[in-house]
Amino acid sequence: MSRNYDNKNFNAVTRSYVRLSSEFHPDKDDNRAADWLFVLNTLNFALWTEKDMKEWKVDGLTGYVALCAVIKRAIDDGKSMWDPKFYTTLSMVEMIRIFQGDDDVTIPRLSQRLIILHEVGKVLLDHYNGTFANCIKSCEHDAMKLMVTIHDKFPSYHDVTKYGGRSVKLYTKAWTLVADIWAYFHLEHELWIEIKGIKYSTIFADYRMVQVFNHFNVLVYSKRFLDTLEKEDGIMLRHGDIEELEIRCCLIYAVQMVCDEVRKMCAEYKERMTAQNTRISHISTIVDNFIFHYQMKNSDYLMETVPFHYTKSTMY
Repeated sequence: MSRNYDNKNFNAVTRSYVRLSSEFHPDKDDNRAADWLFVLNTLNFALWTEKDMKEWKVDGLTGYVALCAVIKRAIDDGKSMWDPKFYTTLSMVEMIRIFQGDDDVTIPRLSQRLIILHEVGKVLLDHYNGTFANCIKSCEHDAMKLMVTIHDKFPSYHDVTKYGGRSVKLYTKAWTLVADIWAYFHLEHELWIEIKGIKYSTIFADYRMVQVFNHFNVLVYSKRFLDTLEKEDGIMLRHGDIEELEIRCCLIYAVQMVCDEVRKMCAEYKERMTAQNTRISHISTIVDNFIFHYQMKNSDYLMETVPFHYTKSTMY
């Protein structure tokens, strides 16, 4: 960040996130971009493969990048994957064709993804004249309002669970989409949104992110849970399980601590650094994507040395 700040190369810090820098994303001037990003974020959950099953890949790519690639492929083939009028009418047979990966392996949890596409598409058609762009506009450039709207209006973003008898709302998935919209559309665009003084994290609490924090002893498991992980080699947690919720919330809190430290480092490096450029001042998205990129670069090592769990959820 410091080096790019000195070079006035803000783009390298802000626009080129791992999630947004691939060739499989829409151009920022594409009028389909908002709806395209909406579909990508909506389907971005549980892309891992069950034990002893062949991994889903698209042209050798895995995970989120494979999802981006397969949707781009469908659009290039003339399928209007950004349009709810198209994807609310998709059949299971059509879904299988669209999301077919290498060696005829189909994307995991295909039927869930079809149900979710139908659900979110109906919300857009019934309330926003068939486009997510109208949902963004209805929030009057307010990132917080957009986050809450996405969480409350779209069932697959409505992440609520119970802990000790209390209701817990988690906005992670909704905020990830908001952060992507914020990064895509600059001030001169009609869909720009403003993030002011908000410290939400876009971190996804799947085993990949957790592994990084385990590796650095930031997030430490109890002996009982660690013994279970090591014994069962990648146990399955479900959305709402006590361990799943504790891991997610501790991870989000840990990321905020990292962000606070990075802000201090920025201030020490150059007092005006965070004040001069509002896009650099939103540290959490940069930190989240740095951690994601770190895991990608070191995945082989981390998978071999750090115990992990899978989570069965449509929220991440």
